Amino acid sequence: MSVFLPAEICYLLLFPLRFNPPVGQARPLPVLQQKDAPYFFDLDIAFLALGERQVEVEGVPVSVRLQTLDEQVWLAECRYQLADLLDDGALLQRQAIQMKLKEDFRQETSYSGAFVEEYTIVLLRQVELTPDEFVDSHARMLARWLRAMPKPPTEIEVNQILGSRARYSQRDLTVVDWGGALIIAEEGDFQSDIELLKIGNYQLLRYRLLDRVIERNLQSLRQLVTRTWPWLSGESRTLQKVVEQRLTLLLDFEKIDQSLLLIGDWYSAQVYRLIVEQFFLTDWKNVVRLKLDSLAAIDEIVRQNLAFSWRRLLDLIQLVGWLVLLIGYFILFLANLG
Repeated sequence: MSVFLPAEICYLLLFPLRFNPPVGQARPLPVLQQKDAPYFFDLDIAFLALGERQVEVEGVPVSVRLQTLDEQVWLAECRYQLADLLDDGALLQRQAIQMKLKEDFRQETSYSGAFVEEYTIVLLRQVELTPDEFVDSHARMLARWLRAMPKPPTEIEVNQILGSRARYSQRDLTVVDWGGALIIAEEGDFQSDIELLKIGNYQLLRYRLLDRVIERNLQSLRQLVTRTWPWLSGESRTLQKVVEQRLTLLLDFEKIDQSLLLIGDWYSAQVYRLIVEQFFLTDWKNVVRLKLDSLAAIDEIVRQNLAFSWRRLLDLIQLVGWLVLLIGYFILFLANLG
């Protein structure tokens, strides 16, 4: 007998904020109690809710909640129901729905850049047997879902995709992968884990954006290094701007870095550590830090070159002055002889 597995899908879509949110519609997001969270759980990220709406995509009702994070990232939390998660056509249906949502939101926000984060979360309330036994018995299908793979994965891939797990109770399980997540919660308490996954995707996007800005600053400074007289072409203003941007980047970097400091064995901390590992946030942090160090080193070289250029200019002025003085003495000498 065929087994039907109804499921709810949560699709997260994040863009860099390139427009002003509607005036008067933004409101603070209520504080959400995390599962077994430490009292000091605070990521210092400002959530603003921009409203909710109901839309229909590919004949499926979709509930949409819009938010901004730190007034820098725009986020859409889209939730819809599928009749049978285990059906082969469900994955194609999911891709069609989410592709249409992405296109519509790109048009709405007028964002066409490459800095986009998408993440799919499968939400299940009740499963047969225990959550771990359910995941193991449907491992190939669930692995395909989390990474939207066109073909069934290998055994090694299945183990990699479904290996990062956190358990809140015997009837609750969260599986985190870089492509998607599975949350099984008997009481339907999904939102606490969804908020953690939002934060992980937000920080990943912020690291990508920081990396791009640093690259641009490095290019600007490298161009300054090759110039003999940067101050003559107005490049000194560019240098000052790059240095100011670097200070801003350092502050932003430290804020994100501090946000990763969750300590303890609480369930929320366990899930967050899985997110940091699966999203390679530590690797991104190290890459950004190395580039910031390179930026500081090149900045110092440019400053030294600029100071050396000024010394050369002063030496040249002094030489010209002495030359003018000698010419003057020579003219006076000739005049006296005449």
